Amino acid sequence: MSLLVIGSLAFDDIETPFGRSDNTLGGSSTYIALSASYFTEDPIKMVGVVGSDFGKEHFDLLHSKNIDTKGIQVIEDGKTFRWAGRYHYDMNTRDTLDTQLNVFAAFDPHVP
Repeated sequence: MSLLVIGSLAFDDIETPFGRSDNTLGGSSTYIALSASYFTEDPIKMVGVVGSDFGKEHFDLLHSKNIDTKGIQVIEDGKTFRWAGRYHYDMNTRDTLDTQLNVFAAFDPHVP
């Protein structure tokens, strides 16, 4: 069965009581596509937008999980959506510290 995922790709800066991780690959479509890749042998088709700061290593990761990235638009000289948050000790409650929509603000999905 084929699956099409449309949504955000992002870089996250995450703080927890146990540590910190900056520039972590995130975004709703990233999590959905990576998770779904474990349940199908068919390619997952992804539609989204990133800036020129979205490196080859991120595309390589997606490709390694059989995710088709032809629908991801790369906006040259643009910056990828960013989110920063702090999770509380229960790891269920969080505060958003910063949101930068960047190229996602003008995202107009194009399904290939």
